[in-house]
Amino acid sequence: MDERLDLLPCGYFVLTSDWEFVEMNKTMRDVLRLDKMPRHMHDVLTVPSKVYFQTYFVPSISVHQEIREMYLNFKVDKRPLPVLMNVSKRNGLYEGIVVQIKVRDEYENQLLKSKKEAEQIQQQTDEAYNKLLGLLEEVEYKQQQLLELNEELQELATRDELTGLYNRRLFRRSLDAAIDRATLFKTRSFSLLLFDIDHFKTVNDTYGHQVGDDVLRELARKLEHKVYSPDLVARIGGEEFAVLFDDPDHQKNCVRAEELRCHIEKSEWNSIAITVSMGITSFQEGDQSRHIYGRADEAQYTSKRHGRNCLTHI
Repeated sequence: MDERLDLLPCGYFVLTSDWEFVEMNKTMRDVLRLDKMPRHMHDVLTVPSKVYFQTYFVPSISVHQEIREMYLNFKVDKRPLPVLMNVSKRNGLYEGIVVQIKVRDEYENQLLKSKKEAEQIQQQTDEAYNKLLGLLEEVEYKQQQLLELNEELQELATRDELTGLYNRRLFRRSLDAAIDRATLFKTRSFSLLLFDIDHFKTVNDTYGHQVGDDVLRELARKLEHKVYSPDLVARIGGEEFAVLFDDPDHQKNCVRAEELRCHIEKSEWNSIAITVSMGITSFQEGDQSRHIYGRADEAQYTSKRHGRNCLTHI
């Protein structure tokens, strides 16, 4: 890193699209009181700021490509450290600066100030009391609006725009959570199924991308009719899909995966009939996400080498 950038009077960092740190200047490390750069943004945030980061920052920067003066609390020596953060997207990465502050979030300050002023007026006259009631109603209304907006943004941030299925981001978080549960509770295993559409490029080349999109949407509806919570189905790429089977019985999950493949092959299609190549594996002790994903991916490609439209399990 350039020496001038390393010694900026404000913290500087670069994140990947998965919110992992790529670069961090010395000022930023000094703010965090760390000798080495942490791995992930969540590693440096307090629990409430993690939630706020996921529900506000992630969807907002996806839409606007930048965030200005976002209030967060860093976790420094087990205490919250309030900061303002500015982030911009550039060349697929997210560059940000951090400035320490000693005041609370502007919106929260305004609410507290308004409430205090209203309480003072209430003590003076009945008219002030009525104004206070009106102000509190307005605050409550705005808080409800903010809650509803956050819920809507969170839902949009986890859904694939074309198919309505869960997206790759939500799938990765769910896979990590499943691994954490299986590691904590030794008997709590699960299965990962990966599959993609056979010869989907031919569908697009022959019938056009609009028909290809219709196929993806119709496949998504068929998957939703066969995969129920607590299992999770997601679109993780162009014509690539994944299912997390929550049941610890891997043999049962293999049977369900084969039933799903047969349903896709034999059901009626309004668009173009397709088949899929599948690969399935189960959690093994010591697995990280790349391990179990790699085995499922290898099984899927084995199905392709064996003529496609089949299921391979490892």
